[in-house]
Amino acid sequence: MASPPLIILIRFSKMERQTTIKKLFHEDGIQFAIPAYQRAYSWELDKDKKQIEQFIIDIKDQNPKKKYFLGHFLFEKDENKETKFWIIDGQQRITTVIIFFSCLINELENREKENGRLYDSENNEIEIWRIKENYIKLGKNYKFETVAYDNPFFESFVYENNVNAIQDTSSSRRISVAKSAFQKLFKKAELNDILNWKRIIDDAVITTFEVTDKVQATQIFAFQNDRGKDLTTLEKLKAFLIHKLYAVSENDNPESQIKNIETVFSDIYKQSERISYDEDQVLGFHNTAFLSGWESPLKNVKDEINKISDNTQREKWIKDFVNNLKETFVSVEAIEKQSEQNCSVPDVLILDTYNSMPLLVKLYHFHKNDQQLIENLSNIVEQILFKLEYKIADYRTNSLHAIAKHYSGNSTNLENSLKYHADKGFQDWWNFNGNCKNYFNGNWHYHGNIKYVLWKYENHLRLNNRTRQMTPLEFKNKFNTKRLENTTDHITPRDPNFTKYEEEFQNKFVNNIGNLVLMVWGDNSEKKNNNPIDKIHLFDSDFYSHKEIRDTLNERKIWGEQEITERKEKILKFVFNNWDIK
Repeated sequence: MASPPLIILIRFSKMERQTTIKKLFHEDGIQFAIPAYQRAYSWELDKDKKQIEQFIIDIKDQNPKKKYFLGHFLFEKDENKETKFWIIDGQQRITTVIIFFSCLINELENREKENGRLYDSENNEIEIWRIKENYIKLGKNYKFETVAYDNPFFESFVYENNVNAIQDTSSSRRISVAKSAFQKLFKKAELNDILNWKRIIDDAVITTFEVTDKVQATQIFAFQNDRGKDLTTLEKLKAFLIHKLYAVSENDNPESQIKNIETVFSDIYKQSERISYDEDQVLGFHNTAFLSGWESPLKNVKDEINKISDNTQREKWIKDFVNNLKETFVSVEAIEKQSEQNCSVPDVLILDTYNSMPLLVKLYHFHKNDQQLIENLSNIVEQILFKLEYKIADYRTNSLHAIAKHYSGNSTNLENSLKYHADKGFQDWWNFNGNCKNYFNGNWHYHGNIKYVLWKYENHLRLNNRTRQMTPLEFKNKFNTKRLENTTDHITPRDPNFTKYEEEFQNKFVNNIGNLVLMVWGDNSEKKNNNPIDKIHLFDSDFYSHKEIRDTLNERKIWGEQEITERKEKILKFVFNNWDIK
């Protein structure tokens, strides 16, 4: 695990500048907590970030006779309780250490119940209660608290081993993953290995810096940030804004101003746990939608503040920006909830999240109480994105970001502008409708994005038959069930095991949209390369597009050029009408 750089700073209290994890927690009555304005637990086991896995690799590879360096920690003393400290930097590592020891204690207790008293390699009895008192709970007080909105879950799930504790935030799910990883590690390990790993963390060397007020905390946090701390962009921006607010504030009590900003960021981090987009993605949407520049969020914010000469106005700008950023996080949650329904909001996100989300954020900012207006405008945006996606041309201009950035609430002007672009595109010389029409009139449509068209056609048939439509959640398989994943399948297969296609049929009909159908992975896998006549039962499903194919197969006993051409004409009639392709 990569360790932060050693930072030598002045001591402000009794807390030792260099110490060990065990000594840090052994102080009389000491308690640690993560302030609400800090991000919640973010370490992961899989994907691109494997901090938990790396933590485990580190302790398994570490020589117990050598010191393990766990990095630098920054603390702020609580205003009311002498022995309580707020973790300003290092919360991910401390949280992981607590989960580690909680799982270790639980494993030792289980082994003691099964085998009786436990002894180390020198035949000393292992006093589990001492480990628990040092790291988990002394008397009635837990020694560590995570962010307030996750702490009830943390106490129940980690400390009390309640497997039924509700995981209602992304961070709580990451805590669960970390706990599971340590449980598996200890379950398979020999007792001596567990005790060696305990000693490594007990004796892990750390450096600490304690501050006594918020001004010091923000200055130091900003100082560290400027020197390449591995923070998210939002964390860097938070540090900059708090430090800048302190610098420009003409208030006699700048700490009260800082507390207000911290409270808003607390709400932002709570909100970020309720959405699927990460905090920097949402910051990027906000940056595109609301800041005048085209640089990074941090650069744009600095430029905006530097344009203002009056400190009072600078202070006001910072407060307004933070509150608007919070509103954007709220809007993104509302957009995600709307995205579960059959409407144009999920459609534009499926087609192009990057280009459409800033405009959606801006629409929710101005018109959150007029869902019908948002739907109408989103529908026009969906037409634009559809024609940009399905075409035989090289379009390299997309002006939706600029439209979002300059939108100031006049919905009539916006609607007229979007309608113009839906017809003409973003450059006057584009043959916007013609290129889209030529794409569908062609014979090769087997691309990953054709699933969207097939989904819309399926729902068109369901609507005509007055039955329930397939939701975006079903289409995107948000349930993560492999057999229910929607795929694009060939009705008559690309590589048949029952005949050999003529060259013309192979070129004009096999990958034609008339020969393509939306089919869940389980049925697609069963169908394989067989003649569709022999697999008619697979088209006897709830999909109305399947029923069309089934009826044709039952009637004609063949699926060839005529059948593919007729189906293509049906789909194209729907496409041209639905997306107003002239």
